[in-house]
Amino acid sequence: MDVVVASCQAVADRPVRLAEVFYSHLFAMAPWLRPMFAPDMTEQMQKMSDTLLAAITQLTTVDTADLEVLLYQMGQDHYTRYEVEPKHYLYVAHALTRAVREVAGWEYSSYLSSSWIAVCQWVTGHMCAGARAAIADAGRVETPVPAQRAAPSRGGHRVGRTTLT
Repeated sequence: MDVVVASCQAVADRPVRLAEVFYSHLFAMAPWLRPMFAPDMTEQMQKMSDTLLAAITQLTTVDTADLEVLLYQMGQDHYTRYEVEPKHYLYVAHALTRAVREVAGWEYSSYLSSSWIAVCQWVTGHMCAGARAAIADAGRVETPVPAQRAAPSRGGHRVGRTTLT
């Protein structure tokens, strides 16, 4: 996890650049997702960057149980509000790891790649679980998607309410 946090410095200095590259990769891989977003992506890019960096920071400073609940709720909310289904998160994780590689530049390594992939799978795994719960609540049947393997949780300090968008 420390290597992911350290790499965040490479992207924290350019969070909007990370978001630009992320959405460029996402829409190149899955162009049918583009209509799910506003024409002007400025606000979305800032939200995505802020959320990602906050989640990474929380992974190292607090008990992940609170973050897991927030990610689950985000998955529910993204399905309910935007119809983001579990299958969409496969593209999100892939686009994010590509974006980090591009923005991190020379600091990127196979170890860093593996670490970011694990974090992406952990985050999207919890969001997918929330989306699946929202789908079940709506009584809608989804197409099965291969299960993602979540990274093990770490113990730590508990914090109050944290807001991720």
